[in-house]
Amino acid sequence: MSASTEASAIIEFFKRKSIFITGATGFIGKQLVEKLVRSCPDIEHIYLLIRPKRGRNVNDRLKELLESPLFNTARTINPNFEKKIIALQGDILDPNLGLNATDECTLIENCHIVFHSAATVRFHEPLRLAVQMNVASVIKILALCHKMKKLQSVVHVSTAYANCNRNDVAEMIYPPPIQPSKLLDASEWMDDQVLDVLTNKIINDRPNTYTFTKALAEYVISQESADLPIAIIRPSIVGCTWREPMPGWIDNYNGASGLIVATSKGLLRAMIGSNQATADIIPVDICVNMMIAIAWHTGIKNPKTIPVYHCCTGHLGTLTWGKILEHGLGHLDTICMENAISFPHLQFTENRFRYFYLRFLQEVLPAFILDCYMRLIGRKPIFSKICDKIYKNVRTLDFFTTHSWVFPNDNSILLQNEMSDVDQQIFNFDVKDLDWSQYWRIYCLGAKQYLLREDLAHMPQCRKRNQRLKRLQNFLWFTSIALIVKLVFFKSFKFHRILIVFLRLIISVLSTITTKIGVNKK
Repeated sequence: MSASTEASAIIEFFKRKSIFITGATGFIGKQLVEKLVRSCPDIEHIYLLIRPKRGRNVNDRLKELLESPLFNTARTINPNFEKKIIALQGDILDPNLGLNATDECTLIENCHIVFHSAATVRFHEPLRLAVQMNVASVIKILALCHKMKKLQSVVHVSTAYANCNRNDVAEMIYPPPIQPSKLLDASEWMDDQVLDVLTNKIINDRPNTYTFTKALAEYVISQESADLPIAIIRPSIVGCTWREPMPGWIDNYNGASGLIVATSKGLLRAMIGSNQATADIIPVDICVNMMIAIAWHTGIKNPKTIPVYHCCTGHLGTLTWGKILEHGLGHLDTICMENAISFPHLQFTENRFRYFYLRFLQEVLPAFILDCYMRLIGRKPIFSKICDKIYKNVRTLDFFTTHSWVFPNDNSILLQNEMSDVDQQIFNFDVKDLDWSQYWRIYCLGAKQYLLREDLAHMPQCRKRNQRLKRLQNFLWFTSIALIVKLVFFKSFKFHRILIVFLRLIISVLSTITTKIGVNKK
């Protein structure tokens, strides 16, 4: 390990450096902090911008962050790493980031590297708040960076979908449809209702305020960064960890995580989407390794233009939404969650009429029946509300599950070529060896263990429950078909006998197929 450490140019670059991170309590931010303290032990300080939340002060929130299982490996390697991490009270929505004079002076005098990952990731955030969090915050960060006396590198976390109105997105900053300064001014004085009414017209051909404001933020950087050593990373849909520090770590329901949980519980069964559309999922540890490598490269090269790096997997051409159903959610047959209400099943359809009738039959109607049962036993009905919440969340994904994009990764390849073999190993962001079937198995296990906090020892009971649900589901389906046929067709004795023979034949064939599938799986 010591030889590798001595040979690492990136670890050497971070020695005795002080780092400022925004968004450290977010998914990417947590992973970034963990990777830095685990792989770069000689960092001087890591300053985290944290705001008080729900009655907890910033030190309490920092303590909660560092007590996460995510840091168990780092704690084993370097038990005293917590001393290097300092919480600074602030908020990206406040003037000057909410920093007091002392903390601002500390950053100005000591900070070498800045990672800006704070943002709202809610797709349909009201435009005013999205602008303040994703655009105005960048202006504040840049203003602070201009004051820093030892600054060597700034990395801004954007998204690959900032320019999703284009099919082929280059690693460059595109001009915006509206000047950010005009929108910022309008958000200061315009009435909320007026701004909400105008939102669709303002964002135009982008699907939501998130992608729109992230594009504006990139343009602000191109205009306001002047001679700052700055770079932009554009991750696609960020998923659970692939390898570091433990496989499958996840702490939020965004993106694919929500689909896994809702499907595994039997609450989500249909979505609008194309089985052939590319699903561009990137493991969070890959994203963080690239962020650190970008910070190093920007610091030593100080590029004259702002480099943009795509952090994606779409160029592999191996994962579609259909493949996710096949390789990913297929693991839910064996990795079962507790208290599922039906056997896991999900299908994509591009036909909206088919989607709505599937949703009604498989989600809305069962939720209504379950709520009726809850009322009968004197408990509060919850399933219809959960069903509505899931519906609203998955509908925000329609645009991304029905379209495909090309994200060239030329700059990422060049960056990798600049790294030594040792650094490519320690800060690996090469995804060519990513086995999707294995990754989705890890993802399902991670969702159960880290997100739902379910005991893996209970898996056998969960599997038995799922098998009972499957048998019940099949029984209800066949019974429904039989009743419909009986009501629709003639009730003659002869037809009745033919119907029974026909149904028995179907059941026999299905039983044979199921048996063969079971044998093949074994």
